[in-house]
Amino acid sequence: MPDLPKKQCTGCSACFGICPNGSIGMIADGEGFLYPAVDRAKCVGCRLCEDVCPVLRKPAAKDCQGTRVFAAWSLDGEVRRRSTSGGIFTELAKAVIGRGGYVAGARYDDAHLVGHRVIASEWDIPLLRQSKYVQSDMGAVFREVKELLEKGRPFLFAGCPCQVAGLLGFLGRDYDNLLLCDFICRGVNSPKAYKKYLESLEKQYRSKIRRVWFKNKTLGWNRFGTRIEFEDGTEYFADRDTDPFMRGYLNYNLYLRPSCSDCSFKGFPRHSDITLADFWGIRLRDGSVDEDGGTSLVMLHTQKGRELFESIRERIFQEEHTLGEALPFNQCAERSVLPGKYRDLFFREIDRSDFFELLHQIMEKSDGK
Repeated sequence: MPDLPKKQCTGCSACFGICPNGSIGMIADGEGFLYPAVDRAKCVGCRLCEDVCPVLRKPAAKDCQGTRVFAAWSLDGEVRRRSTSGGIFTELAKAVIGRGGYVAGARYDDAHLVGHRVIASEWDIPLLRQSKYVQSDMGAVFREVKELLEKGRPFLFAGCPCQVAGLLGFLGRDYDNLLLCDFICRGVNSPKAYKKYLESLEKQYRSKIRRVWFKNKTLGWNRFGTRIEFEDGTEYFADRDTDPFMRGYLNYNLYLRPSCSDCSFKGFPRHSDITLADFWGIRLRDGSVDEDGGTSLVMLHTQKGRELFESIRERIFQEEHTLGEALPFNQCAERSVLPGKYRDLFFREIDRSDFFELLHQIMEKSDGK
């Protein structure tokens, strides 16, 4: 197992993927985050796990000379509406699959938990669309990516910056047919906190959840909300300022992974070919268009990234901007978020508390009521 302090481990699973005899497993700790655990009876001391760890052996960043920045969105109104920001990931994925390629990204399973999966059909792109706001279980996806890359087809991998770096560490080199897409990450949330949130909603609505839809645009992109659909036909909706899960994340920093508070993968240059985000604070020169439908920030770092973006130009609105215009409203591109004052209290109480009741108590404490 990598000789890495626990608080620095990102849970990328590169060590799990590279272990030649299955001596490393990814086990959830008391906060619900996955960490590597080694079976000493199986370990042969090859230290491959240390070689691929992106924190211990940070892979070389891409040559990001001349990063270009765009505000963009899909011209397909339904794609844009159902996407987190402007639907650019969907258009990039369509382009890669249209060339006979593969795409890997985070998707919900039948229990609404999040894991990385590989798709090869345009019909499956909606499964990878939208923000999930919880750390994705990588499973054995790195091994699958490598096997498919060896076939020579184009492959688009999308993930957090640490997951992209983890994949590069696992592969040991870049591939000409591999396109890496990361996003500006504020930090990944605890799967345990997320599950407790869903359990509290099911208890409150007395029905099983059918669909989870974070960053729903019922009130527009700038006032995105959380929409939960239940099997009995009822719905829960709350905007980002009132939904307890989003407030615990955005306002109180209660359930971020410890490594996210001192992230090793901020800033520039990046390990990706393309970085996507919401273009918060955008002021478009073309005042005739509506950015509130969702506007993607697109950073093109490499020639591979620029060529893929160019291939979708007929399907998107685009307007070129500068890093100086983008970064003031996306400070998490360069800075980590510190843990909240009541983070330890949250995890001490969450196993014996209702999520909504615990968040209410913490909000009262924080607001001095």
